Amino acid sequence: MDEKSQFVVIGKIVDTYGLKGYIKVEPYLEPKHWKKLKVVFLKKKGGDYLPFTLEDVKRHGRYVLVKFSNCEDVESARRYVSAKVFLPTHQLPKTGKEEYYYFELEGMEVYTQSGKFLGKITGILETQPYNLLELDEGRGYIPFTQAMVKKVDKENKKIEVSDLLSELY
Repeated sequence: MDEKSQFVVIGKIVDTYGLKGYIKVEPYLEPKHWKKLKVVFLKKKGGDYLPFTLEDVKRHGRYVLVKFSNCEDVESARRYVSAKVFLPTHQLPKTGKEEYYYFELEGMEVYTQSGKFLGKITGILETQPYNLLELDEGRGYIPFTQAMVKKVDKENKKIEVSDLLSELY
């Protein structure tokens, strides 16, 4: 397993909060799961992941407020603003049969409902009003909607999409 697949981004530090060293995080993992975490990781510029022990976690609107054990005031918290927060993939909450994490979609083969191979997923673009599945490093994009994506088969690493897309690719 390569380094990229061992850790996944679970949030981004967007600001400090208060004077006691709290950090405001935009969570990419459901806030209820943050309360169960004991340690998260931040990535150094050199590529190493550094563990940070969580002293406290609170929900704050659409954000999560986090207190690292080594972070006692707003000045020490400020140095982490804009950093991404990571977790090893094996520590992520388990997903149900019809659930998946976006990183699990990368590398999946895409077929139309009639069986035509369209390519492999090489990324996900988070856009409004819906996200896009990137096909073969920018060769095309598939709207990640119920109308277009009919089935995600995690076990066989395949995605089935509407036959409407067969004319485009």
